[in-house]
Amino acid sequence: MQSPHLSDTAGFFGNLVIPALPTKLADLNSNTNLFGVALVAGITSHVGYFLHGEHHRGCYQIVKTYLTLEIIITGLLIRKNGHDLTTSAIQAAIVTVAYVLGLFGSMGLYRGFFHPLRRVPGPFLARFSNLYHSSLLGNSDNYHVLYNFHKEHGPIVRTGPSNLSLNAPEAVQLLYGPDSQCGKTAWYEVSRPLENLHTVRDKKVHETRRKVWARAFSPKALIEYDGRIAEYSDLLCRQVAGLNGKPFDATRWFKYYAWDVMGELGFGKGFEMLENERNRHVPELLEEGMAHIAQLQVVPWLTILLHKLPFAAKGPKQFATFFTEQAMRRVKEPPTKPDVLRYLVDHYNNSPKADSDFQWLRGDTRLFVVGGSDTTASTLTHIMYYLASHPEQLAKLRAEVEPLLAGRATLDPKDVGEAKHLNGIIHEVLRLHPPIPSGFPRLTPKEGIVVDGTYIPGETTVTVPLWVMGRSEEVYESPLEFIPERWYSRPQMIKHKNTFAAFGLGSYGCIGRALALMEMRNVICHIISRFESIEMAPGEDGSSLMNMTKDHFTSGIAEFQMVFKAK
Repeated sequence: MQSPHLSDTAGFFGNLVIPALPTKLADLNSNTNLFGVALVAGITSHVGYFLHGEHHRGCYQIVKTYLTLEIIITGLLIRKNGHDLTTSAIQAAIVTVAYVLGLFGSMGLYRGFFHPLRRVPGPFLARFSNLYHSSLLGNSDNYHVLYNFHKEHGPIVRTGPSNLSLNAPEAVQLLYGPDSQCGKTAWYEVSRPLENLHTVRDKKVHETRRKVWARAFSPKALIEYDGRIAEYSDLLCRQVAGLNGKPFDATRWFKYYAWDVMGELGFGKGFEMLENERNRHVPELLEEGMAHIAQLQVVPWLTILLHKLPFAAKGPKQFATFFTEQAMRRVKEPPTKPDVLRYLVDHYNNSPKADSDFQWLRGDTRLFVVGGSDTTASTLTHIMYYLASHPEQLAKLRAEVEPLLAGRATLDPKDVGEAKHLNGIIHEVLRLHPPIPSGFPRLTPKEGIVVDGTYIPGETTVTVPLWVMGRSEEVYESPLEFIPERWYSRPQMIKHKNTFAAFGLGSYGCIGRALALMEMRNVICHIISRFESIEMAPGEDGSSLMNMTKDHFTSGIAEFQMVFKAK
């Protein structure tokens, strides 16, 4: 645990002590040994405890223990010296300052000059505390921060005391591939006691839970969902057509669409966001909650500590309440149509129904909706931006899709493979704007790994920044250009084909990948079949979407005004 204000604290207490020095100097001198002991205790705490293992789970208890010790030391000084409470409290504070100086002095020396990562390039202050990286995230733009880090320091950057960002092609498979030995980091535990397939760190538990999920995404199950997705794609098109060519915020409307689809497939009924305003505040609660996480995503212990405060994170708590109610309703009122959550609810009903079992149901319910809504909305919004700004790509898409549709609004499953340009557009947008722009943090195995010739020791937090990787000239030719053809007719433009990880890879990869792709194809085909023009609204140039989109682990998409004209 780091404190960036030690000098201020010492100065503050020094100002308090100076007036008492003439009368208390002898007493202070008599406590010199105690201060020395506190200094040594601080060093010992670092070397013997904080230097080893993880301590994020116990951060709240650690703070309470320190506050209790402060009270105990004050009481002991009153008893020993016979002074009043104020004088003894000041002396106890000085003892605490001595302890803190020992603790953070030891941390600073080790992290700055003796740590195994000391020779890895990166911002100088980052080596001392993750709070430095966190301080740069006030605009929730970690993907931009990491891009600048790599631009200045190279492919491997030290972003914290034991944190590395890896913009090296071989790192993708080492961290995320099917044979990866890396595990999940402490960050995945910030939402405890809530658990889900995404956050669980135990690989065996993850494997067991994934088998439950897998039944909901079988080819047979996906066929059942396709027609229901089409109903909401049609509803979205009808609502936009009803605007009669007036500008609308594509970001907002794609978000409503994606949430309604997830409601339909998860609970047997959409959230009706496309039709009325009753539940439209819920995505805003999610946005508030994710924004709360954004600046602290690299400091998990501080996120956990703040969540303990009764006045903190009102939005996230309301959002959690909403999903608790949805999970309880789903258990009590089974839908008449098959849904994704039926397997999770069956698993819960066959469990002992302990609190931990319900936390899993809550967590997986939230994961399904959040994982399938904002990420899909983000990709769809960016697709519309590129189609509007590249009319030749829109024309090429029409020429491919309209014959396959043959008057229908959706593709026949057998024709999906023939829609090469459609699939290329989706993959190209995911390359340039991955839904998880800063990547998935991982913990290296005890034996460490080697990336780009650099040995990375065990228990190091590492990540591949996917937004940065998607713009790497080492991986893609003309990486800043929108060229969907690179995914089918110009494969030479992809230099490292195993680096694409927009949905994750391996056993931790997104289990809903096929559903997400089906949903995006579905709504894009509906839009192509219903509207003759797809344009940016007057005065809109997409600059806010490109530059102001937030990185809240998932993407917080900026407003994007468009105009669709119906056929």
